[in-house]
Amino acid sequence: MVKFLPLRDAVGQNLHDGDTVAFEGFTHLIPTAAAHEAIRQGFRDLTLIRMTPDLIYDQMIGMGMARKIVFSYVGNP
Repeated sequence: MVKFLPLRDAVGQNLHDGDTVAFEGFTHLIPTAAAHEAIRQGFRDLTLIRMTPDLIYDQMIGMGMARKIVFSYVGNP
């Protein structure tokens, strides 16, 4: 059964402190709203996985959410 939730509830019910998470997508497909909701909810100690760096991961690291980061490429896009 498919369950539709407000983004706030979907993030809050499925992401927890200490989780490993990948907010993946390129250009217009980056899930910016979901990442910003995770920032608003203040999760901590996350392992962030990303194919390439982008602004939302910079924001999450800056907010102290990352315990570890895993990238396939690091550079200055």
